[in-house]
Amino acid sequence: MGGARKKAQAKGNAKAAAEAKPVAIQDLKQSLRATTGVLASHPLARDIKIENFAVSLYGTELVSNTLLELSHGRRYGLIGLNGSGKSQMLAAIGHREVPIPNHISVFLLEHEAEPSDLTALEAVVEDLEKQRKALEAEADSLAACDDNESQDRVTEIYEDLDAMESETALMRAGKILFGLGFSKKMQNTKCKDFSGGWRMRIALAKALFTRPSMLLLDEPTNHLDLEACVWLEDYLSTYNKILVLISHSQDFMNSVCTNIIHLKNKQLSYYTGNYDTYIQARAEKETNQMKQYEWEQAQISHMKEYIARFGHGSAKLARQAQSKEKVLAKMEAAGLTEKVVADKVLRMKFTKVGTLPPPVMQFNQVAFKYGADKELVYEGLEFGIDLDSRVALVGPNGAGKSTLLKLMVGTNVPTNGIVRRHSHLKIGWYHQHLAELLELDLSPLAYMLKQFAPDGEVEPERMRQIIGRFGITGKLQTQPIQQLSDGQKSRVVFAWLAFQQPHLLLLDEPTNHLDIETIDSLADAINNWDGGMVLVSHDFRLISQVAKEIWVCENKAVTKWPGDILSYKAELKKRVASYE
Repeated sequence: MGGARKKAQAKGNAKAAAEAKPVAIQDLKQSLRATTGVLASHPLARDIKIENFAVSLYGTELVSNTLLELSHGRRYGLIGLNGSGKSQMLAAIGHREVPIPNHISVFLLEHEAEPSDLTALEAVVEDLEKQRKALEAEADSLAACDDNESQDRVTEIYEDLDAMESETALMRAGKILFGLGFSKKMQNTKCKDFSGGWRMRIALAKALFTRPSMLLLDEPTNHLDLEACVWLEDYLSTYNKILVLISHSQDFMNSVCTNIIHLKNKQLSYYTGNYDTYIQARAEKETNQMKQYEWEQAQISHMKEYIARFGHGSAKLARQAQSKEKVLAKMEAAGLTEKVVADKVLRMKFTKVGTLPPPVMQFNQVAFKYGADKELVYEGLEFGIDLDSRVALVGPNGAGKSTLLKLMVGTNVPTNGIVRRHSHLKIGWYHQHLAELLELDLSPLAYMLKQFAPDGEVEPERMRQIIGRFGITGKLQTQPIQQLSDGQKSRVVFAWLAFQQPHLLLLDEPTNHLDIETIDSLADAINNWDGGMVLVSHDFRLISQVAKEIWVCENKAVTKWPGDILSYKAELKKRVASYE
């Protein structure tokens, strides 16, 4: 079906609210529970407004009786501290555990594509025909309706059907895959032949191709290189339906988001603008709140003092005291302003390591490939790393950034050449699979004691202090690791790494699953430490905070970039622009 009618303006929320009974649906897989009160939207509205929205996990309430409000055409960044419930909230919406109207299609990106015999391109478009039939059936059912909401929905359906035309669908899917790093050859490679990270990219491509009414993305950049991040940033910045994303990248949210939703103390607060605008608006809001709080407290203190002094005095003074009691009672009944409580600031800390005479690591004419019949990943590498090195490795996926870290740590052995390491050098290697080594039935405290003090040589209280440096405090220290959020598990891994007191940190995508506050704490810990660091990350802001040099891994070589990470990003934007 072609030729969409001229799109009418969205009518916003409904003229008449639809009453809905509280809903409580149990997702056994995640032990997730979501409840709602009133769905305040017309059955055909494109906006979502749900009152008394609540989410719980393992019996713990994460979101409590708050307003969930999402408007068509807006792009929301969902932020909050690790463990606050962001991912669980997204899952509750994505699994329709709240009464979302059937005509609002929802896509929650949570699983990688199946390792099937379908090619990457086929996997992206496999549901196209099913989606087309569903939309055509919906359009037929609304044909006889002449109210504004129905006509708006019909217009939107025609636009979606136009975008599904077979002659353009494959081209559009190919462009999305290319933007995410898939060459023409890779697009025609079977899904089962890709790693989990690449299949996650295929799932992301499918989400973008589907263009649902509501797109929910939880850390969509986690499996992307910097160039793909720049492309995705540009693509999502024009998404014209409902987008809700969780991201640890301020840079990414600044470019994509039109609104910010802050989850704190089980409540949702809404801000207009991108992340930087949110920071400014929140600071102003909290400043005004504190002024109001201090004024109210001063008034209360003055009235209580007056009542105490004159409540039993002369008749005139007693009447005045009673009047002030009534004023005080009215203030309390109306609700007093709460005191602003600042977010608890996490301060990571790595133990000082002293000095080792340079070079602590030297690459001499190093070449490497994964087997005799494979192509070289690197050849002729010649460089040194010292304890004052602060290097960020950048380059496209597949160029060998993680491979280079493995050569540094010794997991990979050079095909030719030699890697010389100082005899006393201790390397701390953070990579994405470390969390998989955690024993999930143990608590963080028990795990650390088992790893480093099986014979009781470290007192439990001392170990509590050590893991507390990384934000694992209070009951988090003694509850099973399996009940921690992904970000909290990452903090346990950092505590495990820091306890070993390495001279050199090799960090491979350390920001995955960390909140922005924890990333800033990690940056401060690195900058206040005297060891060396080599970083692989898709987070431009972290790189700008900690890296002194940018090394580009590409074409079997490692070369120093002449500028900073922002100039490198500008170069990537030029490349992305050339895709069109």
